[in-house]
Amino acid sequence: MKQILKSLLLRCLMLCMLCALSFLQAEAQKMVAYHVVGKVEQFCQGKSSPVVMNSALTPQTEINIPYGGKVELLDEANARRIVLKKPGRGTVDALARSNDNSVYTVTARYMAYVKKQMSNKKFVQQQRYADFATVTRETDSAKTSLMPGSFADNAATLRESYKRFSQTQREKYQRFRREANAHYADFVRNAWKQYAQHSPVEKPVEPRVEPQVVPEDDMVETLPDDNRDNRKEAEELPAMEIVPQPQPEVEPIVPIEETDEEEDERRYTQFPFRFYGTELTVRLDEGRRICLGEASPDRVADAWIHFASAPYDNLLVDCLRLRAKHQLCDWAYLQMLQALAAQFCGEGTDEATLLAGYLFCQSGYQVRFGSQDGCLHLLVASDHIIFGRGFFVIDDERYYLLEPVEGSLDICEAAFPQEQKLSLVIEQLPSLQNAADEGRTIRSSQYADLTVDVRVNRNLLDFLAAYPSSYVGSNMTTRWAIYANTPLDTDVQQQLYPTLQEQLAGLSQLAAVNRLLNWVQTGFEYEYDDKVWGGDRAFFAEETLHYPYADCEDRAILFTRLVRDLLHLPCVLVYYPGHLAAAVHFDSTPSGVCYTNAAGMDFTLCDPTYINACVGMEMPLMKNKKAILIPLDD
Repeated sequence: MKQILKSLLLRCLMLCMLCALSFLQAEAQKMVAYHVVGKVEQFCQGKSSPVVMNSALTPQTEINIPYGGKVELLDEANARRIVLKKPGRGTVDALARSNDNSVYTVTARYMAYVKKQMSNKKFVQQQRYADFATVTRETDSAKTSLMPGSFADNAATLRESYKRFSQTQREKYQRFRREANAHYADFVRNAWKQYAQHSPVEKPVEPRVEPQVVPEDDMVETLPDDNRDNRKEAEELPAMEIVPQPQPEVEPIVPIEETDEEEDERRYTQFPFRFYGTELTVRLDEGRRICLGEASPDRVADAWIHFASAPYDNLLVDCLRLRAKHQLCDWAYLQMLQALAAQFCGEGTDEATLLAGYLFCQSGYQVRFGSQDGCLHLLVASDHIIFGRGFFVIDDERYYLLEPVEGSLDICEAAFPQEQKLSLVIEQLPSLQNAADEGRTIRSSQYADLTVDVRVNRNLLDFLAAYPSSYVGSNMTTRWAIYANTPLDTDVQQQLYPTLQEQLAGLSQLAAVNRLLNWVQTGFEYEYDDKVWGGDRAFFAEETLHYPYADCEDRAILFTRLVRDLLHLPCVLVYYPGHLAAAVHFDSTPSGVCYTNAAGMDFTLCDPTYINACVGMEMPLMKNKKAILIPLDD
């Protein structure tokens, strides 16, 4: 009898443990709906019920997404955001695996942001009545807030700055923006025309030139004086023009005094998002999100009017300030807006495309929207010829796709006042959260004391790896000037330059350049791009310092950057068919091969790929080749 009771007790305990384990697993897998558009339903034991704000679902919950509907789930246990928008019925787990839906990891800060939103009664009310049938139904009365960061920390400065605003100018500009956006939205409803896509411009295939090595017995630090008049003719290209970034006069919509209700609202509208490993924050309320349903001209126009309101003005101001704070060039700024829109609206959605395009347009840039099979695409205008990207010609100007699309597009021809083309020149590298690589030691074989350790930011490397290669005008060699004129990252400069300056201190210009030249010649292993990357790919200076191999163009770009920064000597790139070298202007022209530019300045040849060669020496293979001088910024 005791044995039977003991067995029953043991079974009861095991059953309780299994029940507890099942409960814990269910709790761990529980997801919460925090954004619902349209009549999304869930099914349990044959009965249906609506999915609403705060509905708890699991991966096995069966739901139905109607046409134009959407549900976003927060999976706190796994730090995930799940966006389900493709029409259809199935389990959450099955729908999440569809290519048309999105699942991505979120930060703890974003998780806290969403939980705050879900506890905000005003947000819950807005979300409860969200509907894909219109994009203008949600309230436009959300009060605005103080800017985060230093602006909020110094209220006195903000008040004084605010008082200095000219009321007349402010009203005039706000009236201009309202009228411009209203006119633009009206144009969007009708100004669509089909355009054929032009094939991408491909990089030219250069003849292969093998690196050459000066035998150790023939190495010299300077050439004899009888080489002093070895001058050669070369074609010189015009210098590249730098176009300043657009500076739209968008003013922050901020109250001088903040009520308790406004302060509470501000706490719920600090939207965090990630951009190349860097967490950024803008004022953006989840309750103001839209759902197009389909990218028809009328829906796009309605959404544009929805965006052209005070809360989105605050968002625009925040984006422009992030552009300045993080030193974002035009391309980096566009990518930041795309990252923001994707994390707010869902990656790859029409809503994300439209929001990013709206912000880029309102920041002063020239954009157009295209449609194909009901999907929206963003195009940007540029005077740069971008390699490998399809483009459309509209009013004799090139507009580039941001993602590959086959065939023609129906493109909205609507233009916005004072719009400006995107430039691919990088005047400053973006300031990104530092995630240093494993580091490397670079040393000169001829000058043993010229040894430097360097670690490069992986976030910056990811940004540079995705940067589009382009040229300006009709000469493709200008693509190298873009790389060579890009300044070295400040953190990398702080690692490299003190050591190099110490080693070069007290040397003549010629001796210092010779040491830098040998450091670049012998500190990096040579390999062709097609063997390493599968095709031609020039490096920015940081990339050469990080990756194990570098070819002639990478070495010339890094060398000219170092000479200009450390010795303040003007440089040019020297292009031969299949080969890129450099030349330096000295106060007193040394012996060796030199070229004279149109301004009468002598530039003495320095070849970072002619291993162990000193200043003035030319590769034997290049002696009868015509050279082109590519001017660089000082």
